[in-house]
Amino acid sequence: MHTPANPTILLTNDDGIDAQGLNALAHAFSQRDVSLWVVAPDDERSGSSHGMSLNRPIRVTQHGKQRYSTTGTVADGVYFALFRLMPAFPDIVISGINHGANLGSDVIYSGTVAGAREAALRGIHALSISLVAGDVYDTVAQSAVDIALALLARPAQPPWLLNLNYPAPTFSSMVVAPLGERHYPAQVEQRHAPMGNRPYYWLGGGPVVDARIPGSDGDMIAKGHATLTPLALDQTRRDLLGDPGLSSLLDKS
Repeated sequence: MHTPANPTILLTNDDGIDAQGLNALAHAFSQRDVSLWVVAPDDERSGSSHGMSLNRPIRVTQHGKQRYSTTGTVADGVYFALFRLMPAFPDIVISGINHGANLGSDVIYSGTVAGAREAALRGIHALSISLVAGDVYDTVAQSAVDIALALLARPAQPPWLLNLNYPAPTFSSMVVAPLGERHYPAQVEQRHAPMGNRPYYWLGGGPVVDARIPGSDGDMIAKGHATLTPLALDQTRRDLLGDPGLSSLLDKS
């Protein structure tokens, strides 16, 4: 196995251009022989999923050599980097390090995962990286860099989309684990603006609860392991394609 000489790396995140996790990752890569680009939102975009700004303009600000922020979503930034900013596609795109977990069903809502997914959709290896607890990112960043460079040494087609979660700045080991289940408290809280007493609403309630399915990513994180989960781009329920009940729906149309 051999890592390509001076690979091109694109970093993004959903916590914003000034986030500690992104800066730790950029610093870790700066110690390696790579060409590094950073394109991230100008502010936090947590929970933005794979939204794209198709009906409003995106503004871009340069913050130094090959470092930019955008007013759009995470997916917007990756798309802009690939098709407008960079002279050629990067060898890998890494999204993170997110402040907080992206486990189980979090991957549906996560802007962090969406940044990596946008790259994988374009045929590029991609990693989504999250730190579940704590705000010391150096060890996690070094681990993520090692995994990224090891992936580049094992070219695979189609590209791999990997979701990494670290339980804390220190962890016992990393294991491969499937997605588990996360339960989100359902709550819509009504409040009123001081001027005019007009109502407005906050979505979401208390802390997310992990189902702790044995062997799942959430279960292994709770046991102190970091987790690596391969994600799929094809969301087809293939087990239902030949189901008579599904075909019978067509008879009603």
